[in-house]
Amino acid sequence: MSDDTLFLKQRVEELEELNRLAESLARSSNVDELLAAIVASSQKLCHAEHAAILLYSPMSREVIQTLVRSADTARGGIDHGLNLVVAGWIEHHGRPILTPDIADHLNLTKPVERWRDIGPALAVPLVTGGKILGILNLVNHRGHPEFTQDNLRLAEAVAALAAQFVVRTRLQETLFQDNLRLKAALSEKRGAREILGESPAIRTLRQKIATVAPTGATVVLIGETGTGKELAARAIHFQSQRAEKPFVAINCSAIPATLFESELFGHERGAFTGASGLQKGKFEQAGEGTLFLDEIAEMPIDLQPKLLRVLEERSFYRLGSSTLLDSDVRVIAASSRDLQSAVKDGRFREELLHRLSVVTIYLPPLRERHEDIPFLATEFLQEFSRGTKRFTPEALAALQKLPWKGNVRELRNTIERLCIFLISDQITASDLAEQAAGPSDASASGLTAALQTLIRTNRPGNDVLKSLEEEVVRLTLLEVNGNISQAAKLLGIERKAFQRRIEKHGIPR
Repeated sequence: MSDDTLFLKQRVEELEELNRLAESLARSSNVDELLAAIVASSQKLCHAEHAAILLYSPMSREVIQTLVRSADTARGGIDHGLNLVVAGWIEHHGRPILTPDIADHLNLTKPVERWRDIGPALAVPLVTGGKILGILNLVNHRGHPEFTQDNLRLAEAVAALAAQFVVRTRLQETLFQDNLRLKAALSEKRGAREILGESPAIRTLRQKIATVAPTGATVVLIGETGTGKELAARAIHFQSQRAEKPFVAINCSAIPATLFESELFGHERGAFTGASGLQKGKFEQAGEGTLFLDEIAEMPIDLQPKLLRVLEERSFYRLGSSTLLDSDVRVIAASSRDLQSAVKDGRFREELLHRLSVVTIYLPPLRERHEDIPFLATEFLQEFSRGTKRFTPEALAALQKLPWKGNVRELRNTIERLCIFLISDQITASDLAEQAAGPSDASASGLTAALQTLIRTNRPGNDVLKSLEEEVVRLTLLEVNGNISQAAKLLGIERKAFQRRIEKHGIPR
């Protein structure tokens, strides 16, 4: 084989290796994979016995990653100390090293024992944007071939290629880690930390949520109206592996029995009178997320077997369709009633209860955690007054003595009402006595005076009528423990009209 043919063959092999390296770098998902590919290719291209790559922190210039690869592990080669010395020399002189004797080149009159057998060396910087972000270091033992200008050219080509991918991969890893931290912080914020309080009962509740959330188990939440069952359901969802999927809530007491099946499973066009098009139900809307069935005890008993079938078979049909749809939804149910009693009364199917209550979590009423009331009240006051009001110690003590039959929801509504009707920045026990029971218990003249004060002190842009309507809706729901039909009857309006007002103001139930 002629010299020209040999030369051409070598160049082709080098180009093929560089191409393989570029493809490998493009596939690398993290910096460690990237470094391994760079070291392996540079060692092969330059026929080096030992190869290493070292990266700096772009901010502190401290070494943050090193990878060493040796063809002969029985003999001494590159170590971290030699890498640092070489890196320092390149950083200071700003150029590569190509030498038959690295100790002589670095003026190492007394090199450490493990470096004495090293002779030829080739080291090049990884440069991007005019800044050195690392070095590629290649060495051979004494008596072995020296590195050539061709080797230097190849090493510089590898370093130039590597620098681009190191920067890209570092950025990807940083973005990935930032994204993970953001998701974790968001999940924490939207999760159990939103369940306020530090009483033993609340700490136990948060611990149960943290334990059950990752399991994927079906959960039943039992608690009085206003104890925060939907908040607990959201906490379970956002601490689970489904956190990035939808959370869909449905109040079983708010849906007419005739529309319940369509609400859950959806319908096709023409499935029934008024079905003018395809409608996806809540199971489809939840996708691979979580479906929260609030007040499950109010579900029509003839529909309960269909829910049981979905839970067991993980599939369902839309109304009017023969196509079976798969379901990968986690179901969390809640009830303010004792479901065992509902089973005894014939209003709830026992087999459905057994299927739902893989895990049952009890949410304590506010009267069982009075020590949380000052903290909760202060948090709500901060929210509604934007930090402009505060309680006197006597007011906080008075809050703890009230029964709070409506639980946290009633406390929250009371604090919001105080912020609406009181001008003073300081809320006293007497203020609380006047307002805690709600405007319905006040005299007509007192209510008129409060409304006049509200109107006179209203800030521009604040819709007083909307605020008052929302408060009336909230108070009425509180009065009837969330029963929409009774609330509508109390206000003398149709149930649908009251339902529209609930939706208008986004009032949770």
